[in-house]
Amino acid sequence: MRLFVGMNPPPEARAHAAGAVDPISSTAPDLRWTPQERWHITLAFLGEVDPDRIPRLVDELHAVAAEHAPLSAMTLTGAGTFRGSLWLGVHPTERHSPADRLARAVQRAMRAAGVPVERRPWRAHLTIARWRSSPELDRRGRALAEEMDYAGPAFDIDAIRLVHSITGPSPTYTDLAVVPLGAMA
Repeated sequence: MRLFVGMNPPPEARAHAAGAVDPISSTAPDLRWTPQERWHITLAFLGEVDPDRIPRLVDELHAVAAEHAPLSAMTLTGAGTFRGSLWLGVHPTERHSPADRLARAVQRAMRAAGVPVERRPWRAHLTIARWRSSPELDRRGRALAEEMDYAGPAFDIDAIRLVHSITGPSPTYTDLAVVPLGAMA
């Protein structure tokens, strides 16, 4: 199963951001725009994982979540690109922020459960569009990011999620576990 651990901004925050994204998306039909119901912030991408490992992953997430308070005063603000992706920024997520500490703890816990997680710096973002990378579309994505002057309302995050990601023409995400933050924080 293809899995990731993530967190979801509340529907109100996603709807507010969609109000800024929708007018821009209509100007770039050549990009694959992600529906707002699939917008999430990835803490750790796990890739293909044997379903037998899921109980251990959930146990590890419960242990991590118990030691981290809910995240407050988060915002979606600014935009940028990775190769083939347009995203909204997530703040505050700088190094040693509560969100950064949570992401690092989740990644360590997943490694401890025997799932390899990339060891690259975590950059919190919410992907709003994708494309097959090419010089033309990469330029178009960067131009769209520069057009996005978005700053959304503050929101809180009170849970992390273990998510099954099914790829294809119409990707779907299914929560396998929703783990509340802060049981012991």
